[in-house]
Amino acid sequence: MAVFEQVTKKSVRGIWARRSKLNLVGAHINVFTGEWTQKDAGIGTSIDSFYEYLLKAYLLFGDEEYLYIFREAYKAAMHYLHHDPWYVEVNMNSGATVWPLFNSLQAFWPGLQVLAGDVDPAIRTHAAFFSVWKKYGFTPEGFNLATSSVQNGQRSYPLRPELIESTYWLFKATRDHRYIDVGRDILASLQYGAKCPCGYCHISDVETHKQDDHMESFFLAETVKYLWLLFDLAAGPDNIVENGPYKYIFSTEGHLLPVTPEIALVNEHCSYFGAFCNGSAGHGYAASSISTEHQNANQSQFGIRTLSSQISVSDVLFTSRGYIKGVCPGLTHAQKLGISYSNEEGNQMERNSGSHENPDESAVESRVQANSNSVILISHSVASPPDEALERRARRQDYANIVVAADSEPIKTDHTDGSLGENSQGLTEVSESISDEGIASQDFQPNEDTS
Repeated sequence: MAVFEQVTKKSVRGIWARRSKLNLVGAHINVFTGEWTQKDAGIGTSIDSFYEYLLKAYLLFGDEEYLYIFREAYKAAMHYLHHDPWYVEVNMNSGATVWPLFNSLQAFWPGLQVLAGDVDPAIRTHAAFFSVWKKYGFTPEGFNLATSSVQNGQRSYPLRPELIESTYWLFKATRDHRYIDVGRDILASLQYGAKCPCGYCHISDVETHKQDDHMESFFLAETVKYLWLLFDLAAGPDNIVENGPYKYIFSTEGHLLPVTPEIALVNEHCSYFGAFCNGSAGHGYAASSISTEHQNANQSQFGIRTLSSQISVSDVLFTSRGYIKGVCPGLTHAQKLGISYSNEEGNQMERNSGSHENPDESAVESRVQANSNSVILISHSVASPPDEALERRARRQDYANIVVAADSEPIKTDHTDGSLGENSQGLTEVSESISDEGIASQDFQPNEDTS
C-alpha cells in the first residue's frame, strides 16, 4: 500500500507543481510531457476529483500535505471561479472567463464545502443549482448562465448523483428539512420521468424528457445510495454510516472508506481516543487512559453535529488537527516542512533571467538539473529543524524526479479576500431565477461530456 501511496502522491505533487501563478490547474494534461492540453480551470468536468481527493485524503490519512494543497487550491477557486452563487470556467493563466456555464458535475461542490466547514456559500450555491433542476425536472449537462438556457450539445441528464450528494451533506450539517423536500422532488422526477421497464433511463433531453435506453452503474452506486442516506438520516441515525464502529469517508464513486485507527494518523495511532495501540497491554482500543479532550477532538473532526442555534462542522480550512502530538497549528505546511512546489522548467527560466543581476544564486542553479518533467521540492530558509522521522522516511523514498535546492525564496501568491477580480463584471447573483444580463453569449459549443 505504501508504494501506491508514494506513486499517487508524486502525481499530486506533479500536478500542483504545474499550477499557474494564480494557483489554478487546467482540465487536461499530457502525462508524458507535463504540458497542459486544456487550460480551462473550473470545479466541474475533469477537475472535480482533484479538489475532492485532496481534502478526503487528508481526512482519511491525516497527511497535512494534502490539506495544505487543498487550502491553496480552494482559495484560488473561490477567488477566480466563484461568482456568488455560481462558478464559471476561466483561463488558468489569466483568470479570464472562458465558459459562463453551470455543468452538472459542479453540483458536488456544496457537499465538499460542507466537509471543509464552509457551509454558507454551500447553501447559496446548492439553491442556485437546484433552481435549474426545478426549471427542467432534471439538471442538464450544461446550462448557459448568459442565456439562461440549456447549452446546445449538453442537453442530457445521465442520472448523475452530484446534486443529491450535496443535498445529503447539507441536511447532515444543518438538519434543515427543506433538503428533505429537495430529495423528494428529485425522487419524484426520477420516478415519473426516468423510470423505464428494466430500470431507470438516461434523459437525452431535459426539455422534452425523451429517454435513452441506458443506465450507468453510478446510478445505483451513488444516486440511489445518497437518496437512501438522506431519507434514512431524516428518520433517525440508526444505520452503519451514522452510528457504525467508524466514521466513513465516501470516495468520489460513493464507496465507503472506513476511517480506521490503522489508516487514519498511522504515525500517531496512540494519540487520540479509540486508537488501536499495538503496544498496549490489551492490544485493543485505548479508551480509559485517553482524556475526554482527545475524545471530543476526534469526534468533532469527522462528525457533524447540529445544535438548535449553531452549526458545528469540521472546519479543516482554517484549523489543523490540534490533537496531533508535536504539531504547531500556527505554522503552515510549507513552514513546518520547509518546502513549496514549482515546475522546474519555469523556475529554471526565471533563475536564468535573473542570474546576471544576482550572481550569488549561481550556487543554487548549479544544483538544479535541467529536466522539464521533474518536480522541485524547494527548501525554505525559514523551515523548522528537520524531524528525524521525516528524514528517515525521505531517505527511503525514491526521489529520482525530485530536485532539492536550498536557500530559495518561497513562492508567494496574493489572494484578496472577498474580491472576485476583473471577471466579476457583468455577473449577477441568482437565487431562484437565473439572470441573463451581463455575460456575453458564447458562440462556440462544447461537446457533451458523458464521463
